[in-house]
Amino acid sequence: MNHHLTRLLTVFLSLAVAPALAAERKPFPKELPAFGADKPLPVPKILKSTTPEGLTVWLVPREGFPKVTVILAARGGTAADPKGKEGLTSLLASTLSEGTATRTSRQIAEELQAVGGSLQVEAADDAIYLQADGLASGADTVLSVVADVARNASFPAQEVALAKANALQDLQVKSSQPQFLAQKTFAEAVFGKHPYHVVSPTAAVISGATPEVLKKEFSRRFRPDGALLVIAGAFDAEAVSQAVTKSFGGWKGSGSAPAATPQVPAPKGREILFVSRPGSVQSVIMIGRVGVHASDPAYFPSLVANTVFGGGFAGRLMENIREDKGYSYSPWSNLSSYQQGGALQVNVQVRNEVTAATLLELIYELDRMGATDVTAEDLQTAQRVATGRYLLNTQSQWSVAYVLATNWVKGLPPEFLGEYVPKVNAVTSAQIREAGKKLFASSSQTVVVVGDDKVKAELEQFGPVRVVKQ
Repeated sequence: MNHHLTRLLTVFLSLAVAPALAAERKPFPKELPAFGADKPLPVPKILKSTTPEGLTVWLVPREGFPKVTVILAARGGTAADPKGKEGLTSLLASTLSEGTATRTSRQIAEELQAVGGSLQVEAADDAIYLQADGLASGADTVLSVVADVARNASFPAQEVALAKANALQDLQVKSSQPQFLAQKTFAEAVFGKHPYHVVSPTAAVISGATPEVLKKEFSRRFRPDGALLVIAGAFDAEAVSQAVTKSFGGWKGSGSAPAATPQVPAPKGREILFVSRPGSVQSVIMIGRVGVHASDPAYFPSLVANTVFGGGFAGRLMENIREDKGYSYSPWSNLSSYQQGGALQVNVQVRNEVTAATLLELIYELDRMGATDVTAEDLQTAQRVATGRYLLNTQSQWSVAYVLATNWVKGLPPEFLGEYVPKVNAVTSAQIREAGKKLFASSSQTVVVVGDDKVKAELEQFGPVRVVKQ
């Protein structure tokens, strides 16, 4: 997906400049001008409406390149999968655009290509996103195709069989990778029986999927009263409104709508889990816990705290684990936000012989977040990293539409788009320390280690170790 490519590009650029950052820090020459203040991202003018069937429509006119971006967010992602069919959403998404009652997958692709566009489908925890674009002159075509897929996906038997075969092969490959084993173990331990614990369908779920099963789930989730349509670009608003009415008028869902996602469980005390991977020369260490929702007052302090901790090359993890100790090339941490709650996740890959030493440093850095104040310089650096990354990642027309859609799924208003920069810049050192006490305390973290059996004994000095089979 486009946003995944953007993230990969950002990581690539970061790695490209890593050698320069690895050198000893030197102050900037005094003659250089001071950094200018980051400007809040302007909230675009949004023309809001609701169709008689209940579809929420946001038109976002933007001057510039004559292109249109269309994103349809349908509530009901992995968290809405039926019991016994956990992970089915990924297969549903991969087959959604493989044909409708009147269009084959090839016809869908050719119609969009004729107007300079394409279509992608993304499966997420809380929603499924249909994303399409094209020249503004072809807005009618783009909307017609998106509406047809959202209303009339047919799940041809041949395409479903191919998707299942691919999914089974993909699962077999992933199941041999330590990062996947760590992620699966981590999610199951942190979220328990909550739907967010699912990171992939099992072989049984994939094999049991049929066109009929997928059609039933499709009809249940793709319904106007549970969907948002965002259209951004250089277009005539009245003409596009008419096209929306023409394409989506009369749309109805069937079956029971997805139930509301339950609250995430409360964080637990420290737990150390070990997944045996005999012969592995490296260990994957994953640490984290349940986080906070983006609307929580603690969210932005936690976000900046994570940036200080390990959210970039200027973070403490990079300075300690990589630059000082040389244990790992790219330790990182991430703070995620979902429709319900969120998650803090730290990830490090290290040599077997320094697994325990690395875990010791991670625990030290986690507890240091709540034990010491962040310096004014480190606070300013973290704020600039957080705001700069956000502003960079919301420059394109697609990214603005996507952020609006994902925020809507999380229950956030459109204005949240423009609140990010000022709220990040308003975070204080005291707030970061408070977030450190609550979110980063090592006593509240789940620790997952995937590696060779010989590292297990060294982990026991940090507490009881439970072996998990995957």
